[in-house]
Amino acid sequence: MTSDQKVYRFAYWFACLIVAATLLSGYHKILYPADFALSVYRFHLLPDFLVNIASLYFQWLEIVCGIVLLFIPKFRVAALWIAGGLLVVFSGAIGISLVRGTAFSCGCFSNAPDALPMSGMSLARNGALLALCGLALYAQRKWRIKLPDIM
Repeated sequence: MTSDQKVYRFAYWFACLIVAATLLSGYHKILYPADFALSVYRFHLLPDFLVNIASLYFQWLEIVCGIVLLFIPKFRVAALWIAGGLLVVFSGAIGISLVRGTAFSCGCFSNAPDALPMSGMSLARNGALLALCGLALYAQRKWRIKLPDIM
């Protein structure tokens, strides 16, 4: 296996993990929009009038990024940048809340009453996903490879 084939294979798996995370996260938020709006409100980082707007658009942005990564090769790099940006925003919000000492579910994958509160593991998960975005972008740029088709 050549080094280009190895890089291609790694980029493929990075893209698969990013797609899975964005689609699963967005899907749950779309199913339970009021719960996600409550999670956004609990962070106390946005003015009240922006909470519903943010909670309605973030979930669809995640779903669109996942769909673009799956089906629209022309815009995969842009979708990776957007997914990375969302991860930075969400990680910043989680970090601020952890510093404040608040304990509630971040709303990333579940808003169930028995969901685990956010912790350093939430930041580690987002950091790992952000690293995957960065590695996929780096591989695409350095080796000028086209990000792989997932389907």
